[in-house]
Amino acid sequence: MKTTPLRRAGLWALAAGALAGVFLAYRQPDLMVDLANRVWSCF
Repeated sequence: MKTTPLRRAGLWALAAGALAGVFLAYRQPDLMVDLANRVWSCF
């Protein structure tokens, strides 16, 4: 399967957007504490 340059650029943009979203989520401590509490409540 050969990818075109446009598709490759789109995939890179999608990956960069996902990484930026994770970075911004970690900048909000309340969100991380809430997420940790939700995960911990499963056990």
